[in-house]
Amino acid sequence: MATFTSQIFEILTLNGDNVGSSVTQTINNINYVDNRILNVPTGSVTTIFNMDSVPGAGTFVTSSVQYVRITNNSAVAPVKLIISSSTEAMSYLIATGSSYMMSTSKMTGSTSGLVFDDIKSVKVQPSGSAASIEYYIVTT
Repeated sequence: MATFTSQIFEILTLNGDNVGSSVTQTINNINYVDNRILNVPTGSVTTIFNMDSVPGAGTFVTSSVQYVRITNNSAVAPVKLIISSSTEAMSYLIATGSSYMMSTSKMTGSTSGLVFDDIKSVKVQPSGSAASIEYYIVTT
């Protein structure tokens, strides 16, 4: 087993003042990491990974997921990130060069009859042209 450490640094000097910040997260008992870079074709919706109660090809055990980072490596195309549970889906736009992070496999909350539960799949859809996506997943 290993210890995983994530560090986020925000560097900004505004009006001569350093207003940057940093956050460090440490997670113990890590058993597995998966890091991939995928080229996603224009006009496609591509599943980049799934989560379930048992492992499989491209599938991570829901209760073991501790950290996920999805980065849009593209310099020209934002990508839509589609996160689906068994009953609902949400989407987020990831700007070029930006990342989306998750620390759990849970989608929680409800509104106007929508009820969320565990994440089942994570997909991406490039906007305008093909995109390069990287994901980094850490599990216990």
